[in-house]
Amino acid sequence: MGQLWEKGFKLRKLESLSRKHVVFLMTLWHSQGVAARTLHTRLSMMKHLCESLGKFNVVRPINEYLPEEVTRRHTVAKESKAWESKDVRPLEIIDLAKSIDERLGVILAMQHFFGLRVKESIELRPALALVEDGQAIEVYLGTKGGRVRRVEIETDDQRDVFDWARRVAAEGNTKRLRWTDCTWKQAQNRFYNLVRKRLGITGKLKGITAHGLRHGYAQRRYRQQTGLPTPVEGGALGQIDRATHEAASFVVTRELGHGRKDVVTSYYGSYGHQLRVPPITKMTVNFGLVNKMSLPV
Repeated sequence: MGQLWEKGFKLRKLESLSRKHVVFLMTLWHSQGVAARTLHTRLSMMKHLCESLGKFNVVRPINEYLPEEVTRRHTVAKESKAWESKDVRPLEIIDLAKSIDERLGVILAMQHFFGLRVKESIELRPALALVEDGQAIEVYLGTKGGRVRRVEIETDDQRDVFDWARRVAAEGNTKRLRWTDCTWKQAQNRFYNLVRKRLGITGKLKGITAHGLRHGYAQRRYRQQTGLPTPVEGGALGQIDRATHEAASFVVTRELGHGRKDVVTSYYGSYGHQLRVPPITKMTVNFGLVNKMSLPV
C-alpha cells in the first residue's frame, strides 16, 4: 500500500486493491531488479491478502505479468545443504546451544524436529499450537504468505522437544519462544549472532546455515516416506516409482508449508524427466485402432 500511495494510487482501504494495482507493482518491482524468488513470494502474499478479503480473481499467475525468462526460478538442489552432509551433527549443536542459552537451543530443536523456519520457531507460542488432541502442532505465526499448516507429532523425540518448548515459552510474558526482552527483529538478530559467533554455523566456516536444519528435516521425511535416499543424496533410480516419489513429495510439501510441490526440489533435488511415464504415441494409438478394426465380426 505504501508504494502504491507514493506512486499516486491513493488507496484508503485494502478492499480497493484491484488488478491494475497488482500489474503496476509487479512491473515496478521488476524494473527495480527484484529477484525472481522474491517476486514469487510477494505475489503469493498479495494473493493470500486478496483472498482473505474475498477478492479471488484479482491476483493472476505470475507469467501473466512478466515473461517466463524473468520469473523462472532455479530451485533444484545440486548438493545437500543439510547439516549432516557437512558432518555437523544437529543434536550435538543443539546441546551446545542449550548450554549457552536455553532459548537458542529449543529454537534450533524446533527447526530440526519440526522443519520450522527461523521466524516460525522464534515466534511460536507452544501453548496455543497443540491441536488434534496433542497429535500435531499448528504453525501460524511467522509463516510465509500467512499460510497456516499442521505438522504431525509422530515420535517421542518430537513430543519431548515440544514439551521443552512449552516449558521455556511459559517462563516469559509473551509466551513465545523468542527472548522476553526482544521484539521480533531484535530476537532475529540475537539468534543469528549466537548461531554464527557462538556456534560457528556459517556458510563460510562450515558450508551450512541455520536454514540447513529445514533441509535436513525435508530429506529425513522423504527417506521415512520412501525408505530410499533423496535425489540429492544419490537417489534410487530403478528402485523408486513415480507414484511413491510424488506421494513423499506431497507430504514434505505440506509439512514445510509450501503451496507448490515442485518447491521441495530445492531441499532434496529432483529426478527430472527420469520418472515420467512415456507418453502414448500416435503410432501406438493408430496401431491399436488398426488391430481393433481388423478383428472378425
